[in-house]
Amino acid sequence: MEQAEPVTPLTMPLAEEFTLGDVPRLTAALKRGDERAFAWLHRAWASRIHRYCFALGAGCETLAGEIAQAVWLRVVRHIRVLPDEAALWNWLACAARHAASDQRRTGGRYRGMLERFTCWWQLRSAEAETASPSDHLLPALESALARLRAIDRALIEARYFSGESLEAVASRHALTIRAVEGRLARIRERLRQSMAEEIQKKHA
Repeated sequence: MEQAEPVTPLTMPLAEEFTLGDVPRLTAALKRGDERAFAWLHRAWASRIHRYCFALGAGCETLAGEIAQAVWLRVVRHIRVLPDEAALWNWLACAARHAASDQRRTGGRYRGMLERFTCWWQLRSAEAETASPSDHLLPALESALARLRAIDRALIEARYFSGESLEAVASRHALTIRAVEGRLARIRERLRQSMAEEIQKKHA
C-alpha cells in the first residue's frame, strides 16, 4: 500500500492557509502586511475584482486595470479586520467605487504617476536613454508593472508614484529601511529586464 506523500510547508497549498470561511483571520493577516495573505486573496479574487472594475470603467480595459491597481493598493494601505466574506466584498467594492471616482475626477491619475515614473527612469537609466525613444517606455513600463506581484507593485507605487519616504514605506510594511531599499532595487531590476524584453519584442 502506497503511503501518502507528506505535505511540507513548501508544498502546502495556500488554500489551506487562508479561507473565506475565516475572514477575520485573513483580514487580520492582511492588516499585518502578511504577503501570503495578500497573495492568497489576489489569486482567489483578482478575476472577480477585475470584472467589477471593468463594469465601473464602462468597458474600458485600461481604466479597469487602473481601478483594480488602486483597489489592491488600498488593501495594502487601509484594510481592516472584517467579520465575514460579505463584509470583505463590500469593502473591496467600496474601494473600487472610490477608485473609479478618483479616476474620473483626476482624468487618469494613475496614468500621470506612470508618466512621472517614466521620467524618473529616463533620468537614471542609461539603457533607457540609448535603447529606445521615450514614447516606447510608457507602454513597456505599464506591461512590466502588470507582471509584478501586487505587493511589489504597491512598494513601487508608494515610493515612486506617491513620493513616500523610505521611512513611511518601511513602517507600513514592518520592514527596515535597508530591507525596503534592497527590495526596491530588486524590483527595479525586474522592471528593467521586463521593459527591455518588451521593447525588443516591439522592434523584432
